Amino acid sequence: MRFRKTIPAVALGVVSLTAPLAVAGTGTAATAIEATAAHSPQVEEATLTDGAGKPSGALSAKAAAQTGTVFSTGEITRKNFSSIGLSWKKESAVDSGLTAETRVHRDGAWGAWQEVPLELEEGVAEEAKRAGAPAFYTDDADGVEVRLTSPKGGLPQDLRLSFIDPARSPAVPSSSSRSRSARVAQAAQPDVKPREDWGADESLADPGYKTQASIKAALVHHTVTGNNSYTQEQVPQIINGIYVQHILVLGYGDFPYHFIVDRFGGIWEGRKGSVEMRPGTAIPAVLGGHASGFNTNTFGVAMLGNFEPDNSEGGEDTGPDPKPTTAMVDSLADLLAWKGGQYQLNPEGATQLVSAGGGGTNPHPTGTVLDVPVISSHRDVNVTACPGGKLYELLPGLREQVADRIG
Repeated sequence: MRFRKTIPAVALGVVSLTAPLAVAGTGTAATAIEATAAHSPQVEEATLTDGAGKPSGALSAKAAAQTGTVFSTGEITRKNFSSIGLSWKKESAVDSGLTAETRVHRDGAWGAWQEVPLELEEGVAEEAKRAGAPAFYTDDADGVEVRLTSPKGGLPQDLRLSFIDPARSPAVPSSSSRSRSARVAQAAQPDVKPREDWGADESLADPGYKTQASIKAALVHHTVTGNNSYTQEQVPQIINGIYVQHILVLGYGDFPYHFIVDRFGGIWEGRKGSVEMRPGTAIPAVLGGHASGFNTNTFGVAMLGNFEPDNSEGGEDTGPDPKPTTAMVDSLADLLAWKGGQYQLNPEGATQLVSAGGGGTNPHPTGTVLDVPVISSHRDVNVTACPGGKLYELLPGLREQVADRIG
């Protein structure tokens, strides 16, 4: 999941630093970090490299380890934020071995180091203005330290660290979850929570709908947002963080996925118009931003979490090898049966998709015809680990569940 928009930034001032953690062998303290902000108060940014990929601001080389050069921001404190993001110039070359880690300051203490999945294999969607990592959920944090390790000693051009606080959005999630089933009367429609329930600030998204002619396949994803053991109350804030990151930091026109499913089985509308879209209506289908070169004729559903084996995010009762919960898979099947039925899709069948090109992790040149299952995943059309091995292995059984629901 690498993504979108160059943000017009204005100087915001200096963010204070506490005593920074020195990387072994250096003992060097980071300098003050100059923060910038988008036109929205929901995002503040700090520049970490210049246009040539050289460390800038607080970022500095700390040590030459066996694994490569280590760069660190030092400890940065600021007002509360709920997610962080890393983004860089879309055309920038990126060391394929680049890794990132972070630790956050919350409730008066620094937490353990966690890997920040950069998802370098995800490529950059067509509508993106910048490339970058998924929004990494930090909960209610007030400090962060980031360190990057590059085997070749290089960093992306115009690398930025974003502090995302969607809680500032003028749109506030409602206290009760509501479904649009009264507005869109369809047999077998599951309970889908509208965008207002996760607090979408509609003034950020492109006006109107990005429509397309029809849908031939569903593509399943995972969000890799930094925490598989989130609470039910945290779900709206995590989804809103993804939205703000994609629009204000990475340059999407709207939410990348049509729908999101959380680990409690909650289904949420992502991209605007996804609930209402249906053949023969004013919104026959909505064009998403979820799969480079293959957004046309597909819709994307993202499972909230990281389902790659042996990942550091872990999850409740799963350890470091998390699988989607039963409630999650059941809701995904309900959703795919509902939307698949509207578009007369055979859940156990196959279809053909045509590549729009784009290069990067889409290895299929423009015009390439790809045979795929009707219920596929991101990795079936792009070179990526998404939706994670533990979710991917469930797809054959998922197709059977959807077929049973359609009956």
